[in-house]
This record gives sequence, structure tokens and C-alpha cells, in this order.
Amino acid sequence: MNFAHPNLSLEEARATPLGYREEIDGLRAVAVLPVLFYHAFPTAVPGGFYGVDIFFVISGYLITGIIHKQMLSNSFSIADFYARRIRRIFPALIAVVLVTFLIAWFLLPPRELKSLGTNIAGGAVFIQNFILLGQVGYFDLAAEKKPLLHLWSLAIEEQYYIVWPLLLMLIGAWRRWSLAITIALAVASFIACLIVQPRAPDYAFYLPVTRAWELLVGSGLALWVNGRSVEARPQPLIDGPMVRELIALVAMLAIVIAFWRFGRLTPHPGVRTLLPVLGAAALIATSGTLVHRYVLSSTPAVFVGLISYPLYLWHYPLMAYARIQFVDQVPAWVMIAIIAASLLLAFATYRFIERPIRFGRRRVPLKVGSLLGGMAALGIVGVIADRSNGWPARIPAEIRGFMLDGSETAFRWRNGKCLLMADQSTFAPECLGTGRRPLVAVWGDSYAASLYPGLAQFGAERGFDVAEFAISACAPLIGYVNAQRPLCKPSNDAVLRHLTELKPDVVIFYGTWRASDDEVRAGLERTIPLVKEAGVPTVVIVGPPPTWQGDGLPANMLDYYFRTRTVLPERTWFRTVDEWTKPFDAFLAAQAKRLGADYVSLRQFMCDDNGCLTRIGPNASELTTFDSGHLTYPASLLVARHVLDTVPGLPK
Repeated sequence: MNFAHPNLSLEEARATPLGYREEIDGLRAVAVLPVLFYHAFPTAVPGGFYGVDIFFVISGYLITGIIHKQMLSNSFSIADFYARRIRRIFPALIAVVLVTFLIAWFLLPPRELKSLGTNIAGGAVFIQNFILLGQVGYFDLAAEKKPLLHLWSLAIEEQYYIVWPLLLMLIGAWRRWSLAITIALAVASFIACLIVQPRAPDYAFYLPVTRAWELLVGSGLALWVNGRSVEARPQPLIDGPMVRELIALVAMLAIVIAFWRFGRLTPHPGVRTLLPVLGAAALIATSGTLVHRYVLSSTPAVFVGLISYPLYLWHYPLMAYARIQFVDQVPAWVMIAIIAASLLLAFATYRFIERPIRFGRRRVPLKVGSLLGGMAALGIVGVIADRSNGWPARIPAEIRGFMLDGSETAFRWRNGKCLLMADQSTFAPECLGTGRRPLVAVWGDSYAASLYPGLAQFGAERGFDVAEFAISACAPLIGYVNAQRPLCKPSNDAVLRHLTELKPDVVIFYGTWRASDDEVRAGLERTIPLVKEAGVPTVVIVGPPPTWQGDGLPANMLDYYFRTRTVLPERTWFRTVDEWTKPFDAFLAAQAKRLGADYVSLRQFMCDDNGCLTRIGPNASELTTFDSGHLTYPASLLVARHVLDTVPGLPK
């Protein structure tokens, strides 16, 4: 998660009623460091992502404090406000996005560069949160490999600061109404968050309406402080030193609990998000306590807080590229090196890019115009990368034809009808076949969908019918539960009902099988007997295909070419994950034998001593997969023929 906080200059901060407070910079450090370690080592700080919520509060407090005070003195200028935001946000953002794109130019295959281009274009106009809603959820594995995923929160902040100053101008500078309306808006946003989160967690996470309450808590606090500062006899923000000490201690404890007691399975944002949000607000509302003097105002904390914005911008692309190169097992020393490099890059960015552009009153129009032009240019580059499908012309001609994006095959899968996605639960009538016999049914996840086109082709040639029951990210096991895919259990139950009604001659199980061995063993023990009891005479389990590291076979082919200047061999062990495939293949074969099912080992079929198949067809011109394991159409034909010809009793 990204912070994208304003990180005000000293002269701006002194314009607030409380003046510059180094403990607020320290609070930024308390927020940013757990998030960095969460992204590097998720189990070390399981709730570290709550740092973004703390930064929302800080941003709401500081920016609203400046806007409201200027409004009270009739000196607020919306043009000046946006000019300062541009000078604050754009310099580091342009630098990080530009470097991220240059690395991608030489590293990413077209499909991934197209996705990055979409994110660059969205980031340039601050709609990244909406772009991501159409791509992937934050906690999905693929999200960790999106170099600019973290720009979502920058988008939410800028969306907030497009609307919020205008709203403050409408409701006027009278504190009583401003504060009351702010509180009402915060409550409404929080209620909306609680309503949306259980039903559509990704929308609750990315929509500004369901995240605005966190910024509004900071804004409300700023309005309260400003109001007290103009009273005839202003009182201390919170009376009593012991009370302040207790509040600060409890607030810090609340933040610590959020960081170490909650995790990615905790509904977020939600009720538990109140802990870091109210904890941050309480620390801002108090000052002079032991927590403020010895933790938040310490020199290391203040230093990290000052560079926290570029620090966050830099660390996420570096970690994403590391995960692309090392798959999901990035060595600890690499992550530590990335954190160190992020600190150095953040300091250099702050010292040599941010400060010269942000501060001073000379050449402000030129600075703002140049920054707008630079951001527009990046946006255009992103649009071109998206519309050109990843700029394939940059790929060497020898391997350009192998740079698949999945569209060449996936249109045959009947997505949304026979391959159910996260928000679906009912198979379309055509998934059940046409009524011809014999009937072959394939049951699994998206891997099963990738096998269906081959089975359908041979069905047309050999005179048998094919039923397709594929459920995204769900193992074909009765009772299987995936917390990220609530549709798994009811959809698998529906498949069993269809099989009982159809009584197919053959049921083929095919999937990624990425459940634990115990889950697969128990699931097969429940499922295979039920399928046989439904009247299915032949049950076939197809083992996992060769699986490729990183972003899949096309990306590995590109990487291999850049390393050797030769095309990836037709068979290779380069960047396979056979350390998982080989033992699981043997395990699955043993389970099939024990339960009386036929077994087809794709590893034995597609791999030998020289490695696993990468290219097939005339002149080895076709890849076997367009990603880590989904079959291309030519590979689907190859595998379907092998399955049909290997198992006795299947249509020949």
C-alpha cells in the first residue's frame, strides 16, 4: 500500500496552528517502516499495511489545517494549492515511474509491459485505484508483481484533494459548520465501508468513498485545532500531562496491535482499522509526552519521516521486479538489500530532486508547467504501451512471435460461462454438452478450461461430447475451501449435482492442485467415491504440467534470449519448478491408484532428461504455455490426444 502523503515543507508546516512538529515526521516513520517490512517479509509484520491508514490521517490533518487557516484569513487560493501539490507530488513520482518503465523495457514481455502501461497512464491522471479494480485485488499473488500497484493510495489522496477544498469553500470558514459536516461525512464514509467490505472487499479497499473517512478523521482534527486557536481564550488541546501521557501510550499500543495482531485475512478497511486511525489521530492531538520526545522525535525517526514519500515510491517497484526474477522466493538478503537501496534512493531523491523543485518562490510557473508536461509525457508513454499491446517492436525478431498474452487461447475457454470467476456461481447450459454420447466431462480450475479446447476438437473428430466445469482458483474437490474464493465449495457441489444428472462416461480431473497434500488427499477421498456413486465408470486424474518460474514461459524466453542471444531450446530445465512438480506428480499418482482412478502424468509425457517441452508444432513455432502453466491451444491438442490415447476405455 502506498502513502503518497504531502510531507509538507517547514514553511508550510509553520502555517498550521501548532507550527512544525518533528514528531509528525516521526509518526510517518512509524507508519512507513512496518509497511516496507510487510512487503519484504509478510509474516514479520503481518499488519504492516495499516501504515497507509496512518498516513491518510496525517495527510488529512496537515493539508486541511493549511487550507482552513488560509480560508479563515481570506488568503486561500485554489490555484496556489494545486501548484504546491504538483511541486510536492510530481518530482519524485516522475523519477520513480520513469525508472520503473526503463527497467520494464528490457525486462518485461509484452503482456506485462501492457499492464504496466495501463498503470502508468492511470497513475499519471490519478485513477490508479480504479484501474486496479479492473485488474487484480491487492492481496492476490499477481499484485505483488505489479511494479506500480502502490500508486492506488496516491490516487485516492489526490481525488480527495480535488473535492475537499471545493467542499470546504462551499460550507464556509465557520468552524462549527465545517467540523459538524466533516464529522457527518466521516461517519457516512465509515458506514459505507462497513456495508461494502463484506460484499466486495476490493471495492471497499480501492474506492475513495470507502476510504475517505480516514482522511476525514485527520481533517476533522485539523478543523478542531484551528477552531480552538481562534477562540478568545484558547485552551490546551488536551488538558493534563498525565492524561496526555496515557493517551499517547494507549495510541501507540493500538498502532502496535494493528501491526502485529492483524494480517491480510483481517477484513480491511473495517472496524479494526479504527485502531491505527484513531491511534494516529490521538498522537497528533497530543504532544510533549515521553512517546513524542523519545520515540517520534528521535533523530532516526524524523529522518525516515522526511524521506518517507520517496522511500515508499522506490521500494515497491524494486521488490516487484525482484519477485519477477526470483518468483516468490526472494532471498532474505535481496530484500534487505532492496530496503537499503530504497533508503539511499529516497534520500537522493529528497535531496537532489524534491527540495530544489518544491522550495522557493522563483520560477514557480516554469516548475509547475515542466512537471505537468513531464507527467503528461509519461501518461502518453503508458497509453502507447497499453494500446500497442506492450510495444512488441522492442522484442528481438527471433522471439517476437513467442510473446503471448493469453488472448490467443483464452477466448476458447468460455470464460464467465463454463469457467466461473469470483463473482459467479452458475454454469451456463452449454457447459453440460449437447446430449450426445459418449460424454467426457472435464472438472477443475482454469487449467481445466485450458484443456477443454483440445478435448472439444477431438470430440468433434471422434464423435464424443464434452462437458466443461471449470472454477477459477478452485481445486476440483468436494469440501474444498479457499478463503479468497468463496464460490469454491458451492460451485464444486453444483458440479457433483450435474455429474449425477448427466452420468458422463468419463470425468477428467485437471487443475493446478496448489492445495496442501493433506487437503488433496482428503478431498480426493471424498470426491472420487461420490463421482463413482453418481454412475461414472471411468475417472481420470491428470497430473500437473511443467510449471515455469516468474511470469511464465514467454518471460523466461525473453530472459534467456537476453542472457544467451539464442532462442530457448525446445526442451529445457531453465527456470522450471520441477522441485514441486516431480514429488507432487508421484504423490498424485499414488492417490489415484489407491482410489481406483486412472492417472496421466504430464510431467513424464512432457519432460525427459533434457528438460520439459517449451516449443512444439511445425518448426517448433508454438509455445506450450502462455504463462506459468496454462496450456496454449496447440498444447491443449497435444495433451488432450495423449490423455485420450493413454487411458483404456476413452474415445479413440
